[in-house]
Amino acid sequence: MLEDKAIKTNKTASDHAAFIQAVKASLSTARQKTDAIRRRDAQLFMANVVSPAAATLLAGLAAIIGGNQMFPQAAAHVDDGGWKLACALVAIFGFVATISGMFKKQFDDRLAQGNQCVGRLLTLDLSIATGNADWNAEAKEYGEIVKTFPEFVS
Repeated sequence: MLEDKAIKTNKTASDHAAFIQAVKASLSTARQKTDAIRRRDAQLFMANVVSPAAATLLAGLAAIIGGNQMFPQAAAHVDDGGWKLACALVAIFGFVATISGMFKKQFDDRLAQGNQCVGRLLTLDLSIATGNADWNAEAKEYGEIVKTFPEFVS
């Protein structure tokens, strides 16, 4: 009988250790994935700010200076080549702004989800570390986190 209790205690301790390790591993994975999304989001933000600004500046300069005077080499090869080049560059910058804006919105949503996942895992990790919750409640919370944010914890 005493042996059975010792085996059960050992099994419970190893189960708790495995659970703690799973939470820490999920937290580490979620942080890494969220950090990667944050970096890409910052790049898209820059593209979303710089591209329309460059398009506006280029269009404004072309209107003030003249496309052929801005790009004399292009104007020398083709009639109105400078204007055509200026318009093409403005169109390209506008296209980049539109595409980066679309992707930025998607990354904003994913970044918010990643932050929520990391926050919940940090709360769970803190609860485990302080011993303030019972193991069943913590296991249930972890299951909900994994179910809600599978792309961040796997």
